[in-house]
Amino acid sequence: MLKGLGSSLAAKQAARAVLAACLIGLFLSGLEVAWATWRERGKASVLVEQVLDLMEGSAAAAAWNVDEALAQQIGTSALSIGAIAGIDIRISEQQSLWSRRRPTEQTGQGDSMIGRLVFGDLARGTRLLYRPLPDGREKPPIGLLRIDLDMARISADYIAFVGTSLLGGLLRNILLGLMLTWVFHRFLTRPLVELEQAVADIDPDNPRDTRLPLPRGHEEDELGRLTLRINETLDRLDDSQGQLRQLATRDPLTELPNRALLLERLDHALARARRTRRGVAVLFLDLDRFKHVNDSLGHDMGDQMLQAIAQRLDGTLRHSDTVGRLGGDEFLVVVEDVGEPKEAIQVADRVLASLARPLELDGHILHPSASIGISLWPADGQDARQILRCADVAMYAAKAAGTGCWRMFSAEMSEQAMTRLRTEARLRAAELRGEFELFYQPKVDPRSLALRGAEALLRWKTEDGYIAPGDFIPVAEETGLIGPIGDWVLGEACRQASHWRRLHGDLPVAINVSPRQLADGEFPNRVRAALATSGLPAHLLTLEITETVAMTQATGDFAMLRILHDIGVGIAIDDFGTGYASLSHLRRIPLTVLKIDRGFMQSVPHDVAIAATILELGQRLGLEIVAEGVETEPQREWLCTMDCQTIQGFLISRPVPAADFEARFLAGGGVRATG
Repeated sequence: MLKGLGSSLAAKQAARAVLAACLIGLFLSGLEVAWATWRERGKASVLVEQVLDLMEGSAAAAAWNVDEALAQQIGTSALSIGAIAGIDIRISEQQSLWSRRRPTEQTGQGDSMIGRLVFGDLARGTRLLYRPLPDGREKPPIGLLRIDLDMARISADYIAFVGTSLLGGLLRNILLGLMLTWVFHRFLTRPLVELEQAVADIDPDNPRDTRLPLPRGHEEDELGRLTLRINETLDRLDDSQGQLRQLATRDPLTELPNRALLLERLDHALARARRTRRGVAVLFLDLDRFKHVNDSLGHDMGDQMLQAIAQRLDGTLRHSDTVGRLGGDEFLVVVEDVGEPKEAIQVADRVLASLARPLELDGHILHPSASIGISLWPADGQDARQILRCADVAMYAAKAAGTGCWRMFSAEMSEQAMTRLRTEARLRAAELRGEFELFYQPKVDPRSLALRGAEALLRWKTEDGYIAPGDFIPVAEETGLIGPIGDWVLGEACRQASHWRRLHGDLPVAINVSPRQLADGEFPNRVRAALATSGLPAHLLTLEITETVAMTQATGDFAMLRILHDIGVGIAIDDFGTGYASLSHLRRIPLTVLKIDRGFMQSVPHDVAIAATILELGQRLGLEIVAEGVETEPQREWLCTMDCQTIQGFLISRPVPAADFEARFLAGGGVRATG
């Protein structure tokens, strides 16, 4: 309590006010004492002079006549004056005519220190006595008159005055200090205390709603202006908090709820569903081919597309439903009051229909679509995390089934998702453990079966055996691991081809390139580095891309493909005929090789229309034609009649390890058909 009192502004203010008043009062009292001292000393000095003047003539006559009786009469009369304590009439310095001091009991209470200090130099008065001569001649001294003052009597009034003055001044100063304290407390401290309490009552979440009242009587002074400044600060704080809340709960691009707010809304929806015993559906949306929009049209166009899709989603759903953006091209829809699964399916169908409408942005016509995963509460989980995970798993199943479709979550999907996660985890460590391996499939002349090259194909060998490319390549694509894996394939293929070149001569090698690699602006530098490190000439390396991937380069006028072509490597379109390349685009792509998809070869030689058309098109464009998937002798014979330069397939050989390839096809074994 004492500590609190010591830290109180009122207590500090009172102490300082009293101290200041006392100091000022002491100064004023000192002036009064100094004036009183000067006045009393003057009175004492005048008294001495008056007594000496009064007694001088009679005392001189007594001294001249050595009249002791007269001297006694004069002295007795002088001692009747209360301020005179003693009389001494002397006829010489050594001989006293008459001397008397008043008894101590008739004087004051003795000397006092203050009396001695103030009147000590005035305690005795002395005057020479002269014989009176009428002619004005020189008057030799005939005696000495000395009087002693009663210091106690003289200083008594002075001491009483000084004591009264100091005590009265002290009381006056204390009262003045207390009065100043009350005034300061009433008009300054109390408004400050009220202001402090008002500040303490401010709601930090809603500062604008708790404005401070202006202290009464201080509307125009500094305290009032301070209150106004605090209120202005509260308004700015409220605006800042509003902006922070917007940033914390809203996606800055689409202004939809972000992940944090979506999870909060989902938790609220689940809590409400437990009370109402109604279901909740979660729709996990992932846009199809959105990366292609970013890569081909730029991120600004991608942002505009996300904003437009957000508006469509917001306009498609009910007000009771929630749609938000999780990040990237992923959106989440929370549908409440779901009675049966078909209601969630109807919402998914409406969303897909809304997104399917063409979207025009800056002169570009886009055709957005999405893959939707649906999970239901309580069938697929009891909390928000489980429901989201199930919807995410179902979304990947929808994406695997094709574009623009939805899938409901099932237990089988969960097992597939776990398998995918395990595959991803093992895939990340595969290169470090040396589990990747390149197999090589020969490319030969269909007539002479002379070796014309080889295609390098990635294989993943684990303790459980080889994992099929179809099981891990999609995972590598989705997770971005295809980038470093593709770099390893590029470097290893160049190294192996350079090794064979030193031993057996030139052998062209082809590798497959992923869309992510082509989207990387540093990819040409990686190609140059791999060629330089291995020593392989550029013309012995061919990069194979799918027709669909090639068309994503069209907007940029195939700039990346032109850079790679300028390096000197070959550019091949794999699986030609399965994509959507137009003839005008085909003429602009810097191609060197056109590969016929194995699907078209399966009908040869019974149905050759499509295969023949592709062959003739490639020949007219001056491209090397490679027929994939050649598995029978009749297929080879037909390709010979069509002047196809190169064939590849199981008829010649399956993909084999590098050592087997070298032993069978490079070390003098030659090539022969196996079919």
